[in-house]
Amino acid sequence: MQLKRFILRSMLFSVVAFVLLSIESFYSYFTKAYESDVNGSEVYLSVHKSKVKKKVKILIIGDSVGEQLYNNETYNDDIYSLTCNQAVSMAGQYILLYNFIENNPESLPHTVLIIMSPVSFTNNLDQVFSFHYFLKPFYKKEYENQLTDTCLTQIHKIPLYFLSQMPFVLNTNWSPTYSPATDTTYKFISPVSCNYLLKIKELCSVKHILLRICCPPVKKSNRELNLRYATSVAEIRETGLEKEFGVYFNDIVFWPDSLYRDHIHFKKQYIPKDYYHLTGH
Repeated sequence: MQLKRFILRSMLFSVVAFVLLSIESFYSYFTKAYESDVNGSEVYLSVHKSKVKKKVKILIIGDSVGEQLYNNETYNDDIYSLTCNQAVSMAGQYILLYNFIENNPESLPHTVLIIMSPVSFTNNLDQVFSFHYFLKPFYKKEYENQLTDTCLTQIHKIPLYFLSQMPFVLNTNWSPTYSPATDTTYKFISPVSCNYLLKIKELCSVKHILLRICCPPVKKSNRELNLRYATSVAEIRETGLEKEFGVYFNDIVFWPDSLYRDHIHFKKQYIPKDYYHLTGH
């Protein structure tokens, strides 16, 4: 009798807990409260900022090192930062840029600045992070016209990609675990990066916006690897940005390893403020 009562109470507790969790999950889904709670909340912040009507002088997109240099929570005036991380790929960077330009047709920025570490250009949407950091924020109907065939080919290689917008998936940190196939046909600029760098170049050219690509200070022990990227002449030529990447590599500087907490990110106390001194331009 006691066992039966225990089982009934356990079942009742489980049902109540499931209902409460479901209500909380759907509330988070429909209100989009999850966007500030899940891993990668900086991506959703940049998405929201990309849709703001605002006159800015310099618009910055870039990876997590770019986000360290020009934090998207801090730079909201003449220098306006949409930086987030490299896991969104150049496809995500392009969508952020496209959003901002579409929402500010009468007050376009003078300059678009891409701040990315060399390794970030290798992202071909073939990372374990792609499901959570790219699909969830960007694989949406509103962006379907911005997804090229090159991009869609890679998306369809991601396991369970079609679940990315479902409740209980979108508003959680869950993503499938898998081992992406390694593409060895390129060493610096992936096909997805090339595809969207071309689109970024064209968009800036049509809108008469100056485009700059900048390399953040690089860890000294990465010197040989990063200089090797500079020899990827054919890949750079494919983007049509030989001049911009020429400046990118000519301006590269190497800092002591002691300033970094990992292979590319600065320790907090060594993050330089306004490294490119943009406020005076």
